[in-house]
Amino acid sequence: MRSSQADMSRSDTFLSILKDNVVRPNRRNFVALAGSAAAARLIAAPAVIAAPADAGAFYRGKTVRVLVGSPPGGGYDIYARLVAPALAEKLGAEVLVENKAGNGGLAALATLLTRPADGLTIMNGSAEAAILSQMLGRPGVTWDVITLQWLAKLATAPKLWFAGKTARYPTVADARKAPRLTWSATGPADDISDVQAIISYVLELHSKIVVGYRGSGDMSLAVISNEVDCGLLSADSALPHVDSIKPLALFGAKRWAHLPDVPTLREIAPLPADKAWIVDLREKIGEAQRAMVAAPGVPADRVEFLRAAFTKVLTDPAVIAEGARTNRELEYMSGADLQTMVAELMKAAGPRLPEFKKIVLDTYF
Repeated sequence: MRSSQADMSRSDTFLSILKDNVVRPNRRNFVALAGSAAAARLIAAPAVIAAPADAGAFYRGKTVRVLVGSPPGGGYDIYARLVAPALAEKLGAEVLVENKAGNGGLAALATLLTRPADGLTIMNGSAEAAILSQMLGRPGVTWDVITLQWLAKLATAPKLWFAGKTARYPTVADARKAPRLTWSATGPADDISDVQAIISYVLELHSKIVVGYRGSGDMSLAVISNEVDCGLLSADSALPHVDSIKPLALFGAKRWAHLPDVPTLREIAPLPADKAWIVDLREKIGEAQRAMVAAPGVPADRVEFLRAAFTKVLTDPAVIAEGARTNRELEYMSGADLQTMVAELMKAAGPRLPEFKKIVLDTYF
C-alpha cells in the first residue's frame, strides 16, 4: 500500500491540471495545447474539409468530445490536446477533451460505449490495451475491438524500463540479482504491467507488480521517490522525467531517437529461445498504440468524415512540427489500415494464448 505521505508528495509535485479543455476552430493559427495550463480558445471561422454534405453539416457548429483514459498531463491527454485545435478546424466544431481515468485507462472506452453512437464522442486511447484486455478476457470488457470503428493511429513509441537516480537496483544486472523487484502500474493488462511481466519472465526477475497508480505521472513519481524499485512507460511519456530517472532498457524492436544510448531488451540480454515468442508477440501488439476510435453504430458517412479529418490533421506540417517540438512525434496510420491491423492482432497469440495469459496476469501480482 502507498503511504499517505507519498500521496501528499505526489500531489505537491504532480503536473498542473489543465482547467479549460474547450478548443474552438481557428483558420489562422495552430495553438499548441500540450502541457499548457489552460486550453486555448480558438474563435475564428472554421475551415471545413471536403466531405459528404450530410456529415459535414452534422458536425458544423457541434461539440465533439474526445475521451482520454488518463489524468490531465498524461501521454494520451497530451496527444489529444496536440491534435485538438486542428481537428476543431477541420470539423468546423468545438473539441472538448474529457478525462475519464480508471481501470488502466479503459474506463474511458467503457464510457464511450454508453454515449450515443452519433460520432460526437470519440476516444484517444491505447489500442494495444483494448486488444490485450479483450484477448485476456479481463473483467469489465464491454467492447469488441473488431467492431469498434478505428479512425487513425496517432503514434507509436517503445516502452522504457527505468529506475530512480538513487534506486536500490540501478542497473539491469542489479535487477537480475534482486531478491524482490517492485514495479508501478495502474492495473493488470494496462499495456504497462503486461510488459513488466514479460520482462520479468524472460530475464527471470523476482518481480512484484504494484497496481493502483493513477497514470504516467503517478507511476514515475513512485519510482523517483523509491516507493518502488523500477517502472515502465511509453518512452515519450517517460522523457519529461529523464533528468530524474535512470533509463535501463527499451522494449521495442529498435533504439529510440530521443534516447539513442539506451539499449533494447534484446541488446542487454540474449532472449532464451523458448521465451522469445512472448517478446515477439507483445512487440507486434504494441504496433497499435495511441489511436482515435469511435463506437460501433456511428453512421458510416460520419466515420469516413472523421477519418478524412484525421488524415488532414495528422499529415498537417504544422501539427507534425508541433509534435516534434514537444517530443510527441506523430506516426499516422489510416483508420482503414488500423481496422485491419486490430483484427489481425486479435488472433496473434494463437494456441499460446493460455500461456500468455498466465504470464501477464497471474505470475507477478
